[in-house]
Amino acid sequence: MAPEELDQQIEEQRSRLQGLVGKGSEVSSTLGINHLAVFALDLEATAEFYTDVLGMPVVSVAYNRDELGSTHMNVNIGKGVRLSFFDFPHVERLQVPAPEGAGGMMHVAIPIPRTKYEEVEGRLTQRGIPFRRIEDSVYFKDPNGMNLELMLI
Repeated sequence: MAPEELDQQIEEQRSRLQGLVGKGSEVSSTLGINHLAVFALDLEATAEFYTDVLGMPVVSVAYNRDELGSTHMNVNIGKGVRLSFFDFPHVERLQVPAPEGAGGMMHVAIPIPRTKYEEVEGRLTQRGIPFRRIEDSVYFKDPNGMNLELMLI
C-alpha cells in the first residue's frame, strides 16, 4: 500500500472514531478503576521499587483467593487506585515478561506533582534505572518489565 493510501485510511478511521465522541451519555456507567492486576516476577523487588523508588506504599499482602500458591500484593498509586501484583512461582509460563502487541497494555500513566517527581527522578538515577523524558512525561519500566509513565502536573 502506498503511503498516501495509508494516510487516507488513517484519516478516514479517525473521522469514524470522532463520530462516536459525544454519542450517548457523557457519564460512564462505571466508577473508574479500583485496581489493575499485574503478574509479578519478584514481589519483594516489586515492593521495594514501588515503595522506595516511587514512594507508592504497599497497603496489603494476602493469599490469592483464586490460587492459594500465589500471593496478592496491593500498592497504592493514589486516589484509591491500586496496582495489584500477583506472583505465580509454580507456573513456568508466567515467569517471563509479556511480549508487546495488540491486547497488551502500552503503559500505566500516573500523574505526579513536579515537586515529588524531582525526588523520584533522583532515585531512578541513583539506582541506574533508565528513563526518558518526553515533554511533561517520564517513561521507564518497573522490575516486571511493565511500562510506566509519570505525568508531571
